[in-house]
Amino acid sequence: AEVIGLDEVTDLALLKIDADNLPTIPQDQDLEAQVGDIVLAIGNPLNFGQTITQGIVSATGKKGLTPGTSHGDLIQMDAAINIGNSGGALVNSRGMLVGINMASASTQETRTGIQGIFFAIPYKLAKKIMDKLLADGEVKRGYLGLGGFPINQMGVRVNSKVESIYGIQLNSVDPLGPAWAAGIKVGDILQAVNGKHLASFEELLALIEDTEPGTLLTFSLSRDKKLISKRVRVGKLEIDN
Repeated sequence: AEVIGLDEVTDLALLKIDADNLPTIPQDQDLEAQVGDIVLAIGNPLNFGQTITQGIVSATGKKGLTPGTSHGDLIQMDAAINIGNSGGALVNSRGMLVGINMASASTQETRTGIQGIFFAIPYKLAKKIMDKLLADGEVKRGYLGLGGFPINQMGVRVNSKVESIYGIQLNSVDPLGPAWAAGIKVGDILQAVNGKHLASFEELLALIEDTEPGTLLTFSLSRDKKLISKRVRVGKLEIDN
């Protein structure tokens, strides 16, 4: 097979196979996994040939497996993912593609003895990556070099997803990143990007990652109780191996 492109963040690659009349897996453009869905993980563990494990979806939208990015939106399930299952199809009871098997919790963390916690890349994310690799041969992600957390009007950290936020309190700024170069400082409260109010720090990261590197964005900030505006040129996210 010919490698058309690969994405280190999601650990996905797009391959071109020189063959005709290949079978295709059933797909639904609008399919999204729901907690409680029955799923089947297909793979080739230990070269035993096609093996299928069954489980249910425990959670969706899991993040944080790739440091420095918002990437995630991963499916968490208890269908076992062993060595050789990664890259295989995750399907539902109707055979529709739900995602691409990724990893087990024990391979992502230093803890041992973890059972029933496995992850897959959801279908929509995998297709999005595929389309970008097909178009450009790579997945370009924006980068600013910011860290922070949501706060309310009283300046108190917000941990609930249902509570409205005042802004994102910045607690770290990469001194070599685009945000620092634009004059953004630790302690600033980011309220809006291009006029759009932010609902969470994850929303900010997702917005930046989906922005073409080199794009100029306008940040609305509160600094020392004064409203200011900064123009920031988005950099390109680089993943360290």
